[in-house]
Amino acid sequence: MAVAALLHAGASLTKVREGLATLDGLPTTLRYETHEVVRSAIAALKFEVLDEEGNRVDRLPAAKADHHHHGGDHHHTHSHGEAHHHGDHHHSHHTHTHDHHHTTFKSISEMIERSQLPLRVKERAVNIFRAIAIGEARVHKMSVEDVHFHEVGAFDSIADIVAVAICLEDLGVDQVLTSPIPLGSGGLIRTQHGTMPLPAPATLEILKDYPVTMTALPFELTTPTGAGVVRALSSGTLQGREFQVYGTGFGAGTRELPDRPNLLRVVIGEIVESTTTTADEQEVNSIENDRVTLVETNVDDMDPQGWPHIIERLIAAGALDVWLTPILMKKGRPAHTLSLLVEGAILDPVTTIIFSETSTIGVRMYSVERKKLRREEGVINTVFGSVHVKYVERPDGVIARPEADEISRIAQERNLPFKRVAEILSSDKIGG
Repeated sequence: MAVAALLHAGASLTKVREGLATLDGLPTTLRYETHEVVRSAIAALKFEVLDEEGNRVDRLPAAKADHHHHGGDHHHTHSHGEAHHHGDHHHSHHTHTHDHHHTTFKSISEMIERSQLPLRVKERAVNIFRAIAIGEARVHKMSVEDVHFHEVGAFDSIADIVAVAICLEDLGVDQVLTSPIPLGSGGLIRTQHGTMPLPAPATLEILKDYPVTMTALPFELTTPTGAGVVRALSSGTLQGREFQVYGTGFGAGTRELPDRPNLLRVVIGEIVESTTTTADEQEVNSIENDRVTLVETNVDDMDPQGWPHIIERLIAAGALDVWLTPILMKKGRPAHTLSLLVEGAILDPVTTIIFSETSTIGVRMYSVERKKLRREEGVINTVFGSVHVKYVERPDGVIARPEADEISRIAQERNLPFKRVAEILSSDKIGG
């Protein structure tokens, strides 16, 4: 439904086909087609993955795995590109004949990385699979590396997720925002792991800390796949923000829902930044939201003299922040927890450093949302000459804050105490 809505909004089906053709794990005989449907007098598109004979891949006979391909009821907005409101998604029960060759997060991400897809398409697709893997790992109490996709590892689901990333890139979408995500409740769903209540445990785990709305519909309005798209791509909700609409698109599901059309809506547009704001609005606008990955591991059998070197390597590799926490583990053993915040694109490089530089045999990964003050780097003139600073937009105004490295450099050059240089370079004395 998400792919169909994005195509209906103007994304190119030809580019979707060309992009999916570069995935060496998908059969070359697969066909990707759309057709028009009407729901509640609204024209929409339906996107389907077909075999060479024109049969839906998710409806093939001779069960290999009990697969549920679901949609959801989401609302995504994309500034500088698009906003989409996902209407109600269907979810049907079907089976597969094909083998699930790419069933682990590692194998699927490697398949995507080997493709000829643009870098941002690869990152978005891999991040969606990662978000799903993290949620599944929490539900089943296992490591992310041990998670095997069944429903999500099927050919049609891999095509759906990668196609979403291709469509977003084709539409030039830079940001994704959503409304609170509607969830069906009160029903049951059959999965590879057995019968589960709605909302599905993995869906709730993936959407932890994200705004949701519980409905009385006993259907799976948002699946783990849909939740993964939201978790991996959305930077928050659109509510309360001025938005200029450029276009819309509707993607159709299969199930008929009793209280709403089974449609997913995409709205293409741009966030409009107001030029006149109140003091309260300025306070809100100075705060930005983003989502990063928290990586952690406990180490109790390593020479602590190596930590400074490891931390420097992780920062050099692009980690946003790295810190070390002393802890006491089982049997009273002293240890350290290594924690770092990273963006999805560098997750593999930093975990490689951790495994090669430390004695750990595993890491934990969590998707976390940050609220941060806007900042940018600059150079200002001071009594010490040019100094590199970070401009921080606080609710009560912008301040210039020199980095500790700059203060240390000046202190050494001028033979002054660090504390004295910091006082002179404080925000009320800068430029003096």
